[in-house]
Amino acid sequence: MNQPTHTRITRGIDAPFVPIMYLIAGILILINWAFSHSYPTSWVTLTLGIIMFAGGLIFLHTTLRGKYIIWQKIMSNMSITKDAQVLDLGCGHGAVLIAFAQRLGAHGHATGVDLWRQRDQSNNGSEQTQANLVASGVADRTSLLTGDMTKLPTGDNAYDFVVSSFAFHNIKPAAQRKIALSEAVRTLKPGGRLVIVDTNHNDREYKAALQDLGLKDIELKSAGFNGWWSGPWMSSYVIQGIKK
Repeated sequence: MNQPTHTRITRGIDAPFVPIMYLIAGILILINWAFSHSYPTSWVTLTLGIIMFAGGLIFLHTTLRGKYIIWQKIMSNMSITKDAQVLDLGCGHGAVLIAFAQRLGAHGHATGVDLWRQRDQSNNGSEQTQANLVASGVADRTSLLTGDMTKLPTGDNAYDFVVSSFAFHNIKPAAQRKIALSEAVRTLKPGGRLVIVDTNHNDREYKAALQDLGLKDIELKSAGFNGWWSGPWMSSYVIQGIKK
């Protein structure tokens, strides 16, 4: 049997231009402060420069480590059977997809759906994700689909878990997000669980939509520091619900 040539997991940076802009702006502001001797204006400049630079570092923490900690905590409180069927919406490089697949047995399966857009995540592509699945040893119980979350290429009542990590906020406008939520619920089996981790202050919108779609036991919680995209002004949340 041929051994896979790809052995290292590759991860992308979410919205890659955002942390770059924060870091560059912070550095430029701090340079300006270093040559400024106008008080108290210089202290305002210093504070702004520190906030911008720290915001870029916090953003990188969230995209490279924080969001994985969030999902580890979520999954540690979930009962995932070996034969579970999982759908990951906006799977990107497959971190959440792989985490679920590693808990599945021969009769379980995890499917990832994405449009593979570079603006959403750096180096985003099905080839990179497939290589990650192979490198993680889960290629035999995973598959990838190219598809729009508002028009999922999947059947009704097919999955025990439908999950999404920082993907729904990329769908615009709000009416389209509601359609995507409806599609997510459509694919769930009765008794199946929907888990969404997201940002951009859409939590109440999602909760209302899921209530309208008939989900029960809806829970909405803050993701804490690990979900800060630059600072508390751009925080994240976890929303879950069960299909009746």
